[in-house]
Amino acid sequence: MRLRLEKFFSDLSIRKKLILTYSITAVIMLMADLFVYRNVYQTVSTLDDVFEGNISLSELSESLDTVQYTMTGFLETKSTDDMDAYYKAYQDYSDQIASLPYEVTGERTVRMERNIRMMSDRYLEVTDAAIEAKRGRNIDKYRLQYENATTLYGYLRVYINSLNNELLNSNSTNYLEMTRSFHTVVVANVLVFVWITLLNILLAIVVVRRITQPLATLAGAAGQVADGNYDVVIPDTNVKDEPGILITAFNRMLDSIRRGVVTEVRLHEAQLRFLQAQINPHFLFNTLNAGAQLAMMEDADRTYEYIQNVADFFRYNIKKQDAPVPLSDEITMVDTYIYIINIRFSGEVGYEKEVDPSLLSVELPAMTLQPVVENAVSHGIRDMAGEGVIRMKVSGEDGCCRIDITDNGAGITPEKLFEIQNGKPSVEEPSGEHGGIGLQNVASRLRLLYKDDRVFEINSEGLGKGTTVTIRIPIPVEAQEEKDAPDAAQITSQES
Repeated sequence: MRLRLEKFFSDLSIRKKLILTYSITAVIMLMADLFVYRNVYQTVSTLDDVFEGNISLSELSESLDTVQYTMTGFLETKSTDDMDAYYKAYQDYSDQIASLPYEVTGERTVRMERNIRMMSDRYLEVTDAAIEAKRGRNIDKYRLQYENATTLYGYLRVYINSLNNELLNSNSTNYLEMTRSFHTVVVANVLVFVWITLLNILLAIVVVRRITQPLATLAGAAGQVADGNYDVVIPDTNVKDEPGILITAFNRMLDSIRRGVVTEVRLHEAQLRFLQAQINPHFLFNTLNAGAQLAMMEDADRTYEYIQNVADFFRYNIKKQDAPVPLSDEITMVDTYIYIINIRFSGEVGYEKEVDPSLLSVELPAMTLQPVVENAVSHGIRDMAGEGVIRMKVSGEDGCCRIDITDNGAGITPEKLFEIQNGKPSVEEPSGEHGGIGLQNVASRLRLLYKDDRVFEINSEGLGKGTTVTIRIPIPVEAQEEKDAPDAAQITSQES
């Protein structure tokens, strides 16, 4: 039976184990609460019974005072409010003395209660006669009845107080016995709570240990795998809870990793062979420089300048992919790219720039501006037969370096603009003939680096109305203070 219960509990999911454990502890605590409540309730009820007679006599005395007070008030003022108050007090007192005994008995306290009832009945008759005499304007009668009522009131007060004291003396002994019993109940309840708390803690420790021990074993094995030890083995378990499933899956994963290590090594060797087969970039630059020197020796100045710019373009592209660079380098790269494009297409690309010289030292990721310009050329103005113009403006804006790259080309439809602004994969991006990064790549890099969606924005009023890409690079505080110092006027230039 015990083994079957352990198997049943082991196969439960972690969620069900926690729910079952919580339910068991909750039921145990509920039973303890009911046990304590029953003991305390019985004790308190007994204490209430002990002093119930004293409480009743105190209330009876208060009601008697109210009858006397309201009767006196009516006799003095004869107001309707006082009369109503008297009759209400009269009724309350009558209801209370109705519970007192009429029968004659040998018990002293019962005889005293009977006497109080008899005197109270007579007292109420006298007070009622005094009220009626007052209402009938019989002065002598109501005075006489008032004096008789006052005398009976004094006797009743003394009699009620005597009975109350006698009951109090009798109940004191019972109260002391009940106090000792109550103390015993409190000690027993504390012991019950202590034992139940210890039982719950023990139950929680057992359940948590059963849940966490396999996870700790799995975590240790995962740490060894992370350190490169793929020979670690965790014994399979037949338990069907989440840790058991994880251990089984982990062992299968390790087996797959062991089989894949050999494949990975072979793939790595193939990649090395592939890289070794590629053209060495230094060989490419040396070759281009040799061509440039040859062109210079042959007095082919334009060919020399072209080859030199192409070499500079490739060198910048390869060496500075991951390095932050000053804005001046990025602008130089755009100038070089425009020069190469205009040589290829016979000067069909117009190019204008307006740059605040105080911002040239602002750093930004390499290869940020050239892909944007390349996109404008490829998708905006290439087919405009010499009428296409690209404008670049660099200015300061709210602690940022704002770079606007605008073309007057084909523009973008609202649907396509929505896709670009929301990073949809359907956007066609130019690859570029020189390994261009593409608009989406530029936008992603800038947003990841600066954690701000406004760092890259693209806008177009529609087809045939051109496109504007806006890049905002935050300026560090030190650079901002340096920029605010007196500086030269902005530089405006045009190239075509």
